[in-house]
Amino acid sequence: MNNTIKQAITILKNGGIIIFPTDTAFGIGCRIDDKKAVDRLFEIRERPRTQPTPILVSSIDQILPYLDSPSDIVRHFMKTYWPGALTIITPCKKDTMYSPIRGGGETIGIRMPDHIDMLAVIAAVGVPILGPSANIHGRSTPYIFEDLDPELTKLVDFVLPGACKEKQASTVVDCTVHPYHIVRQGSVILENAPITLCIDSSNVHETAVSIVFGNEKKTITFTSDDHTSQHVLPLIESLLLKYNRTFQDVAAIDVCTGPGSFTGLRVGAAIGKMLGWLLGVPVNGKSADAKFFLNYGEDRWEEK
Repeated sequence: MNNTIKQAITILKNGGIIIFPTDTAFGIGCRIDDKKAVDRLFEIRERPRTQPTPILVSSIDQILPYLDSPSDIVRHFMKTYWPGALTIITPCKKDTMYSPIRGGGETIGIRMPDHIDMLAVIAAVGVPILGPSANIHGRSTPYIFEDLDPELTKLVDFVLPGACKEKQASTVVDCTVHPYHIVRQGSVILENAPITLCIDSSNVHETAVSIVFGNEKKTITFTSDDHTSQHVLPLIESLLLKYNRTFQDVAAIDVCTGPGSFTGLRVGAAIGKMLGWLLGVPVNGKSADAKFFLNYGEDRWEEK
C-alpha cells in the first residue's frame, strides 16, 4: 500500500474529506458515520440537503447492516454487477443513516466501485463512505484528473491521484418498485431482469417449474402416471433454454411446501436447496395456493 493511499485512509478515519478516482468518475467523500464531516461535505458541494447522495462500499457485508430487508433483486444485482458501475436504490434503516445522506427519505443509493485503490481505502476505513461526483452541485462531472475544479480541491483535505477507467456515469436502478426501474442508464446494461425460479413437485402425477420476471410468468409441466418429481431438473433446464435464460439470472427460488405428495415435496425441496446453495440465492417455501403455483400455463409435456 503506497503512502498516498495510507494518507487518504488516515484522513477519512479522522473525519476528513478527500477527492478520489473511481471506476466511473472522480468522487468526493467522507465516512458516513461522522455527521460533522457529512454536513461539511454538503456545504462544500453546495448540495441541497433534501437530495440524497450515493454511498460507496468495499463489500456487500459492509452495507447490509444499514439496509432494511434487502430484496432478492437487490441481492441479485449486488452479486452480479459488483464491483462495478451499478448504483442500487433500496430502503435503508433510517436510524442507522444520517438524514441528509438519504435526503430525508427512507432510501439510499449504494455502489461498490471497481477500483482497486478505493476498495482498499474503504475497507481500511471500516465503514462505507459517501461518493458523489467531485463537483460543486450543478457543475460538470470530472472524469479525468485535469477536469477537477480548483475551487473545490482547495476546500478538501486531500486529493488522491489516479485514473477512472470507465469515464462514464454509473447506471442507477431503483429497486423499491416492482419491476425495478432504471433511473439513469450508464455504463452497465441490464439486459435481463432477474428471475424467480418456482418449483412445484407436490402433485404425484404432475410436476411444474416456472420462471417469474416483472409481471410475467412462464411455466412448463410434466405429467405421467408415475412419480414425476425426478423430472424437475430437466424441466428447469428446458424452461431456461426456451426463454434464453441461464442459472445466473436466478435471483431467488420458491419451492412449493404443500399440501401434496411427501416424496415429491421432499425432492423439490432438496433440489431447491441445492440450487440455492450453488447459486448463492435465497430459497423460500411457499404454500400450494401461492400465486406462483396457480394456473400453470400452456407448456405441458406428457410421458407416452
